[in-house]
Amino acid sequence: MKRPLCLFAILALGSSHLFAQNQRKRSPAVSEATLDLYESGEFKGVKYRLMKPIDFDPAKTYPLILSLHGAGGRGDKNIQNLRNWNEWMADETLRRKHPVFVLVPQTSIGWSDPTSPYAKPSEITDELIASLPQGMGSWIERRKNRQSSTSEGNMDIVYEFIDSELMKQYKIDADRVYCLGHSMGGAGTLTAIYQHPDRFAAAIPTAGVFPPWQDFQRIKDLPVWIFHGDDDPTVPYIFSEYAFSRLEAIGANTKFTTLKGVKHGASGPAFNYTGDDPAKGFSTEYASDRTDRTEDIWDWLFSKRR
Repeated sequence: MKRPLCLFAILALGSSHLFAQNQRKRSPAVSEATLDLYESGEFKGVKYRLMKPIDFDPAKTYPLILSLHGAGGRGDKNIQNLRNWNEWMADETLRRKHPVFVLVPQTSIGWSDPTSPYAKPSEITDELIASLPQGMGSWIERRKNRQSSTSEGNMDIVYEFIDSELMKQYKIDADRVYCLGHSMGGAGTLTAIYQHPDRFAAAIPTAGVFPPWQDFQRIKDLPVWIFHGDDDPTVPYIFSEYAFSRLEAIGANTKFTTLKGVKHGASGPAFNYTGDDPAKGFSTEYASDRTDRTEDIWDWLFSKRR
């Protein structure tokens, strides 16, 4: 993080050692103990952190969580990609109940597989924008003006690492690979399951965006639990509400939890969720009768198989 010029001038009056001691780095979003649990690595230029199951036994088979950071985790130091939910997943009680590998890659670009045929930019027409609910049009218009593309990202390398390295080095259950993330990571989770619905067993996007021009049929059968705060000023709640309405209309295997009064911090309640709380205004809707009503977020996730 850059300091004001006046502070740099003051530091320059001291020794070079003092200057070096006082240069601050961005603090990790997790504790040192958690940082130690997630071993660092790099594959074809993509840095990552990997937490092994507690009391790891190489003879046993384990599930895998792919955890995608938001914009605050961007960079190349392989530290800021660990977010608060990675801290909670490192809880010993949870790890003993649900032993799992957790892979936390880092990107400075975005979460997309540019080799996927579904990464091709969609045409955003005025007619499409006009058809959307109030509150979505301005966000879509900005995206249109930027000529942005879902082809930006390095998820192809992440998938290659999983397939060619992790799956061969460890006994990972290919039928129990999950994806989750918040904000940019929530949008990345939705992009991941849209581009590769057959790769995952379930997904948890929080405060994410599923572009309304995409084909919701592609994720109809995948268990997805969406979370969003209805007072979110960063990623408007309407995006998750709209996506759920589209999924509900086709009888998808989706549920949607509204976190009343919560701003952009949906990851906190979501990744600690043990059931609806009417007093707080936390309530869940189900897109179809086949949607699993399990209330605990982790019990729900780990019960899913591809």
